[in-house]
Amino acid sequence: MPNRKKVERSANYSYYSDLLWCTVPLIGMSWYYYGARPVLLLLAALLTAYLCDCALAPLHGTGYQSHEPSSECFAALIALLMPASISYPIVISAVIVAVLVKEAFGGEGHYPFHPAAVGVVVAGISWPQDVFSYPIPGTQLPLFGSVNTTLAEGMNATLRDGGLPSASTMNLLTGNVSAAMGTSAALVVMACGLFLLVRGHIKLSVVIPFFIFVIGLPWFFPNLNELPTFSLPWEYIRQRFYLEKYVVLSGTALFTGLFLICEPVTMPDRRMSRIIYGAALGIMTYVFRVFSPYECAACCALLIVSSIPEWLDLISHRTERIRFMREEEQRLANSTKPE
Repeated sequence: MPNRKKVERSANYSYYSDLLWCTVPLIGMSWYYYGARPVLLLLAALLTAYLCDCALAPLHGTGYQSHEPSSECFAALIALLMPASISYPIVISAVIVAVLVKEAFGGEGHYPFHPAAVGVVVAGISWPQDVFSYPIPGTQLPLFGSVNTTLAEGMNATLRDGGLPSASTMNLLTGNVSAAMGTSAALVVMACGLFLLVRGHIKLSVVIPFFIFVIGLPWFFPNLNELPTFSLPWEYIRQRFYLEKYVVLSGTALFTGLFLICEPVTMPDRRMSRIIYGAALGIMTYVFRVFSPYECAACCALLIVSSIPEWLDLISHRTERIRFMREEEQRLANSTKPE
């Protein structure tokens, strides 16, 4: 038999494959609440990513690389950040944009912006009424065609207007709320995040600063109509706790913090750079949540902050080099002192 050439897997193969496995329980929860339409939307996104890779990969002198499933991973993330009522052409368009962004900068390992975040933001800006309107849980949606049912705004719209949503904690944890397909069941999202952490794909040096600012800024600067414009952090504790519950468990902050910000290509390499990167993401997420009319605040923040990781690594490298040279000078000075 002829010897078959062994295909080496991508360096980030396990990261993307584990993310794809995490889509199974998340899309399963959406299937439970809305029927089979979310599954078909996910399959349409995956097929689109595969076909785009087959069409665009020859531009780099190679064919389709089955050992590099990043495009399929980005497609799955885009589908999970969409409502179950979204039309198939919008999902397909968002996936095409994501793959084009990936390939435009050289393909695997070269893109400066997270392709999934780009796809979601472009779709949200182009079709805001479709992307940011969500069906009521328990509504069995048709498999094909337009969805003629009652749609509701996301909870971030209520928070942005200074109000508090009425969803209970149990509904937020189990996904019985109007939200994107993959972001509604906070308990399942956190379980998948724990799996990724155990597998070594979540970097705490990024995630912890991110959530510190995502949680801390609303506590110190709450945007609530029932609170005075200026109040001390130890006042109105109950209202602040309610606000934090909806900030963390509703919207895309939790999902993005566990599934997007630790993408190995767009994330900085050095520890100090990652800390600053995570903090900047948390700050920008708060800014977009309060001032942006779109639900995808964390995705918008990710696109803005993705422009600085390489610069952060450069500054960190120079700082470490200067510190090392000073320590060496001090060591040489101490060694040359007469006894």
